[in-house]
Amino acid sequence: MSCRRHFMKIGVFLACSLTIAITAFAAYHHSGDTDSDVVLAVYPDIAGTKLDSCALCHSGGQYEKKPGAWVTLGSCQWCHYEYGYDASGDINLTLNPYGKDYRDNGRNENALISIEDLDSDEDGFSNIEEIAALRFPGNDLDDPSKVTAPYRIYSRDELEGMKQHTQFMLMNTHKSGDFYAEYTGIPLEDLLEDAGMLPSATGIMVYAPDGWAQYHPLDPDPDPLFYHIRGAYPQASFYYDEEADELLTSYGWCNYEAPSCDGYQDGDSIENENGLKAILAFKRDGEYLETGQLGSDNKLDGEGPFRVVPPQKTPGPPDQSSNASNQDVIWPFDEDADHNAGFSSRTVTMIKIEPLPEGTTDLDIQEAGWNFVDENKVIVYGAINPVPMIKEKLTEMIGIIDLLDKQFFKSPALKRVLTTKIVIARSLIDMGFFKAGLKKLTEDIMPKLNGCIEGDSPDKNDLVTSCESQKELYWLIHEVKVLLEGFMTIE
Repeated sequence: MSCRRHFMKIGVFLACSLTIAITAFAAYHHSGDTDSDVVLAVYPDIAGTKLDSCALCHSGGQYEKKPGAWVTLGSCQWCHYEYGYDASGDINLTLNPYGKDYRDNGRNENALISIEDLDSDEDGFSNIEEIAALRFPGNDLDDPSKVTAPYRIYSRDELEGMKQHTQFMLMNTHKSGDFYAEYTGIPLEDLLEDAGMLPSATGIMVYAPDGWAQYHPLDPDPDPLFYHIRGAYPQASFYYDEEADELLTSYGWCNYEAPSCDGYQDGDSIENENGLKAILAFKRDGEYLETGQLGSDNKLDGEGPFRVVPPQKTPGPPDQSSNASNQDVIWPFDEDADHNAGFSSRTVTMIKIEPLPEGTTDLDIQEAGWNFVDENKVIVYGAINPVPMIKEKLTEMIGIIDLLDKQFFKSPALKRVLTTKIVIARSLIDMGFFKAGLKKLTEDIMPKLNGCIEGDSPDKNDLVTSCESQKELYWLIHEVKVLLEGFMTIE
């Protein structure tokens, strides 16, 4: 049977296009996109997984901002930078090795099949092996040997139990209408610290299930593309003119209806306790954000349950919409103005802290998409402390062993023996003795669960005689091993 029929269902993203600029992952197609349909026709089971994304065929890249200073962009932003929103650039410069092989072999269903046995990214695994394992065949940092990066899931109730931050601010858009609003949420810096962000972290990538993806560096960056996470943003002033008020003129472009606008006059300094920060918001003007949903035009309506809200880096007035015919106004559209709303991701479900730890890869779960929207949850993953997750996995192993009948062990007493070994490893890791815990796992426990991995049946050293149970326990320990080794390297 073809490997194309052997897939697992995981992840939340959607399809790449080789013919048009890409803005994001997940159920988000651009007009004219045909290649995504080709991919899904050949590999229907990758729909809704991380392979169902622009990153399947496109790569990130770097540009030199100034001599010796390079800026790294993910696949979505690199496509925007190199190819342009107006498709004036060269799309071929955004392709990864798999995308190039697909293009060079005809850019159709037969092309995908013909390159299955190639190793496009030269990581030691064929394209079809990587696709079957839900790994990117065009990215040599993502292969079947990798395990899921550590993560933490937060509910809205949990976030409301943390120290909140409220700020009144301008949301300046390119063309959809500017507005003032008071947002309440958690400073992203505090959220990342709570999740256990590692010292190796450099920035975050924010994802929404409609397909939007946006990068944010941790520290301030002069590049107008980036809104930082740490520290405060400059204090802003309130801008008001009747001409701009959408309630007073037929061509007005700014909404001043937020209750917090009351009492402010043009030119007043906006005072926010604790200043302006990049926050993960869940309330606007005191009410929970309207839940996001896809409209019939495949565009996102609503903001919630969570929205990343960065203030303006360069405070200024609400300028007229770029597509407005009347630009003879007090604040005409300014291409160089700080349009922070365009970098404010709506309906956020995933926050990846980059770079991923060594040996790990992106999440392989279905739930962090529209289900997370329905459940008011957000997931933070990547460069975070894996120890809490490691302890959970070892506890999970103990539970699995507890449910196993004694007949699945070489002798009834070995059930308690195996449980005790895992409890010892967990205790060592909990006390910070990572090297000793890792040695216990790799030199004492794994060799007693590897017969069915290295052969077709348990060997004489194995404690568990059921291959199904043995493999389940072995791969859980392997996952713990990879996470712990990566963490020890950073430590």
